[in-house]
Amino acid sequence: MAQGEKNGRPEGRVDRRVRRSRRTIVEAFDRLIMTLPLEEITVSAVAREADVDRKTFYQHFGTIDGLLDAIAERVVTELLDEVELAMAADGAPGESFRPLRAFFVILTEHLNENLLLRQRYCEHVPPELLFDRLSRPLVAQVVDRGFVRGDLPDEDLEMLLAFGLGGLFSLYRWWLLSDRRVPVEEVTGCARRLVEDGVSPLLRDADGAAAG
Repeated sequence: MAQGEKNGRPEGRVDRRVRRSRRTIVEAFDRLIMTLPLEEITVSAVAREADVDRKTFYQHFGTIDGLLDAIAERVVTELLDEVELAMAADGAPGESFRPLRAFFVILTEHLNENLLLRQRYCEHVPPELLFDRLSRPLVAQVVDRGFVRGDLPDEDLEMLLAFGLGGLFSLYRWWLLSDRRVPVEEVTGCARRLVEDGVSPLLRDADGAAAG
């Protein structure tokens, strides 16, 4: 069998099919969440909307919870990938708040994309569930990517991140569910100042030194 083939089929083609199938299912879920609360969305409903059988859904995500985890992981990964690219393009000398400030710039851009869908997620997914799904991959990737100091005890790190992310999530959820007369840029400026004050003990600069 030729290199790059599996069961007689090119691996790249299989990967594309997998990605396309997963994307189709996620897009089907997004359409359903626009009009239905989470508790009314079933595997059968998503499979029907995506025009796939339930077996295909189970193969990719297992459960609705698994699908939510995959969506959250993708959102966080895309967001932090762009943060790293923005930091690399910036070329400014190291300072502790650089990752955080890049994060807020990119987050504002993401919020302005498909605003109605993000609002529906806030309306139709219980807030504690939505926060849990988003915070777990965000905390893990923030640590893995080296955005925070490595010498903090686990309990201190968890406490500080819970404080920062909890307030951030609540503020942006409030904005998404409001009449949005307050520009998102103003909300972001407020959030950045509040979070910088709260999380400065855990940030590191580009040379790895502690902030402050």
